[in-house]
Amino acid sequence: MPATTSLKLPDGLKNTIAKVAAFEGKTAHALMVDTLQSAMADALERQQFYADGEASYQATLQSNTVFSGADVKAYVLTRLKGGEAGRPPAQFLDAAKPMTQAND
Repeated sequence: MPATTSLKLPDGLKNTIAKVAAFEGKTAHALMVDTLQSAMADALERQQFYADGEASYQATLQSNTVFSGADVKAYVLTRLKGGEAGRPPAQFLDAAKPMTQAND
């Protein structure tokens, strides 16, 4: 059984919800539920994106290896053209060398 929740909405927002719901042929309740479900799906996807990024960062720190941007670009462009490309070689990070931007 769904739980009942009460929201206090500003009058302007309540009016906007009513207009949008009517335009879409939904009740205000259905529109709000759909909107909340969509927002929560987006939030969970964003949280997973951040978690994946953090895991990748930690893996990079643990392996101490990275890929050259130029090598990755060449790999991707070759694959996009339908060519066979070997995986770019990993390079060890050197904390003494600053990161530089690759030329296009």
